Amino acid sequence: MRFTIKNGLDLPITGGPKQIIEDGNKVKSVAILGMDYVGMKPTMMVGEGDTVKLGQTLFTDKKNPGVNFTSPGAGVVKSINRGAKRALQSVIIELKGSAQVSFHKYNEAELNNLAAEQVKENLLASGLWTTIRTRPYGKTPAVDSKPSSIFVTAIDTRPLAADPAVVIRTRSNDFNNGLAVIAKLTEGKTYVCKATGADIAVSNVTTVAEFSGPHPAGLPSTHIHFIDPVNINKLVWHLDYQAVIAIGALFTTGHLNVERVVSLAGPTVKNPRLIRTRVGANTNDLVAGELLDDVESRVISGSVLYGHTATDWAAYLGCYSNQVSALQEGRARELFGWIVPGKDKYSALNVYTSSVDRKDNRLFPLTTDKNGSNRAIVPVGVYETVMPMDIL
Repeated sequence: MRFTIKNGLDLPITGGPKQIIEDGNKVKSVAILGMDYVGMKPTMMVGEGDTVKLGQTLFTDKKNPGVNFTSPGAGVVKSINRGAKRALQSVIIELKGSAQVSFHKYNEAELNNLAAEQVKENLLASGLWTTIRTRPYGKTPAVDSKPSSIFVTAIDTRPLAADPAVVIRTRSNDFNNGLAVIAKLTEGKTYVCKATGADIAVSNVTTVAEFSGPHPAGLPSTHIHFIDPVNINKLVWHLDYQAVIAIGALFTTGHLNVERVVSLAGPTVKNPRLIRTRVGANTNDLVAGELLDDVESRVISGSVLYGHTATDWAAYLGCYSNQVSALQEGRARELFGWIVPGKDKYSALNVYTSSVDRKDNRLFPLTTDKNGSNRAIVPVGVYETVMPMDIL
């Protein structure tokens, strides 16, 4: 099964990572961010100052009974941050010790014979159920829901992203064990979506779909749209390749594996590369000594397109983030900037003279500057050129 995406946009930004995995800075704290979970309403099981184990339940979801959110590290609950209307912002754990909760484990030979209820029970207890999201709505699935199909995203076309094939190659056994496990959760097909020609060994319990073309060729919504479209009465699930690796490790070791490989990249990063860290890592610790000294940087957990600014209570790696990006703060102002030729500026349209060099794959040190205030979206056919789906 192969798809070629023609409409889209690959952002030509400098600071792309070397596809080599190195150990990242050691972090002193980790966190769960409430913003990662759409519609979640927590019932807290711990308070500030409590000592917790890795894998211990921190809170449950009132709106989705049975779903547990577990600690990504052993230590002490440093703070529980809330925002407007007491919405949960983050639960921060100061790391200390190595105590951890044990879960059911199985031999590799047993994985193909597991019942769906056994899989569900272990995922719910460990908190890895929350690594799965639904389409539509992007929520954690209800415990009693059943998907039409499951999509595993093993391709990433976002700017400055890691190559999933590089990461999976180091954990291929866990990845395929995870595929065997999650395939039990649906009576339909389990799709592994990867880049065309990507060297990813996949078990025969899944259906492989290959995608090529510009971003958003690597987004699960694109894959779902072309393979198994959803509607108000039809639900599918999707999860990330590193979540599958964690699930495979859980079922064969009985312990929560919180290792995460992320891309540390962007125009203001000294040495853009892939780093090995952990789920919910403190981004301030991760980028210490990694950014250019003579510029003001904005650190982003996730993609430069839609990640969150990593500061204060949100200075942590999001549950679904495989990137830490850094851009220069665009505080400079330019007189009559709207009429300059724009030799060193980028636009997807041919409004700057820099478009002459576009075929040379020129990259730009993009900043946080939006080049003006918000404007109305005018339907002149521009947005259709970067949208591969006909959604209207």
